Amino acid sequence: MDAHPSDVLVIENEADCPPGLLADVLSRAGLTMHLHRPYRGDQLPADLGTFEGLVVLGGGMGARDDAEHPWLPQTRRLLALAVDRHLPTLGICLGAQLAAIALEGRIGRREQPLVGLTSIALTDDGREDPVLGAIDSGALDGDGGSGPAVLSWNQDTVTGLPPHSTLLAKDEDGGIAAFRTGTSLWAVQFHPEVTAQVVGTWARTSDLTRAGAEPEAMAAEFAGVPQVVAAGTALLEAFAQQVLTD
Repeated sequence: MDAHPSDVLVIENEADCPPGLLADVLSRAGLTMHLHRPYRGDQLPADLGTFEGLVVLGGGMGARDDAEHPWLPQTRRLLALAVDRHLPTLGICLGAQLAAIALEGRIGRREQPLVGLTSIALTDDGREDPVLGAIDSGALDGDGGSGPAVLSWNQDTVTGLPPHSTLLAKDEDGGIAAFRTGTSLWAVQFHPEVTAQVVGTWARTSDLTRAGAEPEAMAAEFAGVPQVVAAGTALLEAFAQQVLTD
């Protein structure tokens, strides 16, 4: 299908990591989501053609697991092309790690997974950023004492920023939670797109779920903190606005 000026290419790397809130946000903004599922055999485009935005979602695989997931090299290539084109781009979790590799940054692995509700700390650049700045509210403790509340689910992580990148947020242990490369690529280690249903699925299927965790309880905990969805929605809406105005 040919792309049109309102089209956003979204790459889904596995069925358990769907677009979630992103689908509704793009639709409300008048943007058309072109969802490619290469794990089901969808062929990724050779280039970005006339797409006006790119989103790469998460996944349980590693960002260098090319042998088992042969579409990953092309995904990294598209991320690099997007930066060259100054195309508004969002990498989420695995997508952030793929972007880091594609742009000559570094990734590594935490000693312990970062799973569940957590807070991030926006840098001064993050608070002024047109996308990350949209979530500079909604602290987990409700009194502004901690940063915006987010949902994290990762053990692999970005450990070194690519050249020409700006740190936008840190996680609770000081690691990289979000960065921007150039003026048009945003990468976040947390999940702004997630829903309570997806959290329940991950709690059942993910290798990172802590022993003894109850999927229903984890989904209910997420649903009980509405500022997490509000923050994620605000970030996605701000990204959609970048696509519209680019």
